Amino acid sequence: MNTPQKQIDVIQSQKGLLWFFVIIVLAAELICNAWIRSESNQAGIMIAKTETRIQDLTDYRQALGVEIDRLKSESRITRIARTRLGLAPDIFNPTIYLPKGTN
Repeated sequence: MNTPQKQIDVIQSQKGLLWFFVIIVLAAELICNAWIRSESNQAGIMIAKTETRIQDLTDYRQALGVEIDRLKSESRITRIARTRLGLAPDIFNPTIYLPKGTN
């Protein structure tokens, strides 16, 4: 009778060991799942921040382009030349450009 009892004890210990490993595997899966979700959320947050930064830089670049166009405008340059530099349009002596080779 001792032998069948030992077999039952061995089978029960194997079942207990099997359940222990199943629980360990499930716990490992839960930990991995939580870590993956956390990392994916962090990646999503970083992507959103980067997209916002890109949009801000695009808007800033567009504003700089408008400012460059304003600063390069012909009327502004003419106004500065007349007011600050004291230049006047030379309407009596127009510049005449001759084609090359007519000397």
